[in-house]
Amino acid sequence: MSKEFKLKLEELENLSIRISDNISLGNYNDILQLDLLRQNIIKSINPDHAMNFKNDLTKIYEKNLNHVNAINENLSNLKKESRHSLECFAAYKKK
Repeated sequence: MSKEFKLKLEELENLSIRISDNISLGNYNDILQLDLLRQNIIKSINPDHAMNFKNDLTKIYEKNLNHVNAINENLSNLKKESRHSLECFAAYKKK
């Protein structure tokens, strides 16, 4: 994600928080101006930035999915090994 895009997202978040705070406090005078700033930022966002961000999220998702699958496979192998060890102990115990 580019620095410029990240800064715009952070500014959008800050403006949204300020709008929400003003609504909560009943201060409606500044909301229109803050909303116009927010809309201008949204209009200024380059679609390529959004696509790059989506691609970054997709890569993170795929990487996490691979990690989850590897962990599940390792867990399954550990369970098999534990079961085998328990069966061996049980067999020696019978003797």
